[in-house]
Amino acid sequence: MNITENKSGTPVSAKDLLETRLKKLREFYSSKLSEGDNEKMERHIDFLRKSGAVDHILKVGDTAPVFKLKNQHNTIIDSTELLKNGPLVVSFYRGSWCPYCVEEVKYLNKYYTEIKDAGANLVVISPQSFSRTEKQASEIKLQYSMLVDADNTVGKAFGLVYEFPQYLKDLYQGTFGNNIQDINEGTAWELPIPARFVVGQGGIIQDVKADPDYRFRPEPIETINFLKKHNN
Repeated sequence: MNITENKSGTPVSAKDLLETRLKKLREFYSSKLSEGDNEKMERHIDFLRKSGAVDHILKVGDTAPVFKLKNQHNTIIDSTELLKNGPLVVSFYRGSWCPYCVEEVKYLNKYYTEIKDAGANLVVISPQSFSRTEKQASEIKLQYSMLVDADNTVGKAFGLVYEFPQYLKDLYQGTFGNNIQDINEGTAWELPIPARFVVGQGGIIQDVKADPDYRFRPEPIETINFLKKHNN
């Protein structure tokens, strides 16, 4: 089945693809930033690729860390309990201040029923504060659990977290008006590399999609098709 087919095998139109929306965002924000600011963003993405940061991310065949985190309803969600019912899709994102993350969260919500129909559950995880998580989930009418990863504890266990260099910190705080440490109510300027994992019922990671370039995300339909192929 092509990754751009839905559960009935019919093609998914371009307007239903997450990439269509992300491409528009890339073009919009690139045009708004100065040449110098665009260079700083590209420099950091390139640094993450070449520094070995990606090598720390858990891989297919690794055991996924067990976690217990608070969701938007102030309920503790236990990954061990979720895995009793089938595979678990774990998606890490940066926060509601990031437009690319917002679109991914919305598209996962749009396709949540198909993820459930494929036999899996879904959680999304970010280090942002509980108040921001609660607000975002309410505005989107989120159907799944949005989890608060204080100080990126679980993100670090998955090998995703990096600390901001000073030039990037200055850019985010000065140009974007985003103080990441304050947004996360954390102890450091840290974020996870956006990533999506499929964890099997035995706790073993079956699939990993991670990209240091936060402007690109895997399609939800790609995850759905993987689940149908490998868990049914």
